[in-house]
Amino acid sequence: MSHELCLWFRHSSDSHLTLRDHLSLVQKLTRFLGAEDTLLDESAWLLAGDTKDDSYRYFVFDSQGPTTTALSVLNQELEAEDVIKTFVIWNGQLANSQGASISYYFDRADGAASAMSLILGSKPPSSRLGPWTTVVKVLSEAVKIWDPLIATVDTRKYDGVFPDRPGVGWMIYLPTIVTEQHVPEARALMAVSDGCNDQMGTIVVSVTDGPFSGTDPEHVRSANAIEIRLAELDLLPRFIDL
Repeated sequence: MSHELCLWFRHSSDSHLTLRDHLSLVQKLTRFLGAEDTLLDESAWLLAGDTKDDSYRYFVFDSQGPTTTALSVLNQELEAEDVIKTFVIWNGQLANSQGASISYYFDRADGAASAMSLILGSKPPSSRLGPWTTVVKVLSEAVKIWDPLIATVDTRKYDGVFPDRPGVGWMIYLPTIVTEQHVPEARALMAVSDGCNDQMGTIVVSVTDGPFSGTDPEHVRSANAIEIRLAELDLLPRFIDL
């Protein structure tokens, strides 16, 4: 079973980020992940290639930041990408229960939001990061790094109520204050604060009794109920509006 953390973000037009900037943001997340699982540490990540040999060729990070080699390879590959720039990295582990990958999309010509997807494999029915409280910590860290428009954690087999909107899945981050009065269906509500201790938004959790599963009817019902409530409150945006 795999869990996926997805987030969508924008940066102001006067703060254009370079490839190095984007990779540095990803490295911050891998440093945090490495504290929970050494196979996810910054030193583990490689550029994904077209072949197995290519996928073990270039390490992405060292203690100083993104490696010179990775930057050179990616810059050359991205020169031909006019519609959307993207890169994929992985942690070099072939076993599903130990594997992980990060897909990153930015500088879209259509003006759509940039996005990041972290996929973590695990042995069913477990979660790679353990209990929901740890998953919330990882999601909170990602929120502090990217300040996203929205972010979710779910399984790749989960289908939400609205195909044109992000699903709640296990949990969803919204850049606003959400209370129990807003969403009584939530199993937990966790505030996310910035470095000045000001609340950035709220993580709404659908399941707290174990890892979320998109094939568990009760888990799906719980997530779907929250999606409907958020849509009624106009808090669940359409993908086209991100």
